[in-house]
Order: sequence, then C-alpha cells, then structure tokens
Amino acid sequence: ISSVAKMNEYYLNKADFDHRRFTMCHEIGHGFGLPHTDENPYNKNLNDCLDYTDDPSSNVLPGEVNMIKLQEVYLTTEREKRLLRRVENKDGSVTETIGWMINEEKADASSL
Repeated sequence: ISSVAKMNEYYLNKADFDHRRFTMCHEIGHGFGLPHTDENPYNKNLNDCLDYTDDPSSNVLPGEVNMIKLQEVYLTTEREKRLLRRVENKDGSVTETIGWMINEEKADASSL
C-alpha cells in the first residue's frame, strides 16, 4: 500500500498553524483510505481532521471515528475478510474499493 499526499505550499503558507495541521492530517487520512466524516464546513466541528471545517482549531488530529475506521480496514479479525476490487478505467486511471465480508463462507469477490 502506498500513498502520496501533496500540500499546496502557496495556499498553506497563508494559512495559520491549525489550518496547516488540519490540512496535512486530512490529506494523510485520505492516503490511509479514510473518508470524510462530514462535508459541511459550516456546522459544528466533529473533532476529527476528516471533517470539513472553516475553523479547524478542534479538528487538527484524527478522531475516534477515524481510528475505528482504520482498525476496520487494517486490523481485521480471523472472521473478517477484506476484498479488494481494482478497476482500470478507460481513461487509464485506476479505481480501488475495499469491501468487507464478516462471514467468510458467504464471501464472494464477484459481488463487489
């Protein structure tokens, strides 16, 4: 597994420390496969860096919900099975999705 997180230096040089920490945590979180926890920047902060916000002071670190998602993706139990579907698109890009099967007897990669 590999990932590249690129930060826009022009944008981040004008940002305060909290906004830079939020942005870096947010992009690295995506590199680990984490989704957004919320995409409305104007509602109450959820205290995790995958939450969109205009005031990142309380969203500069991963939250509990992010840690749980990481455990689901990377720390599977013996009963769980991770199924990866990789699709090469017509434009040459690649789309990967991860599916989970709790009961391995019913696991069928073709259903992804």
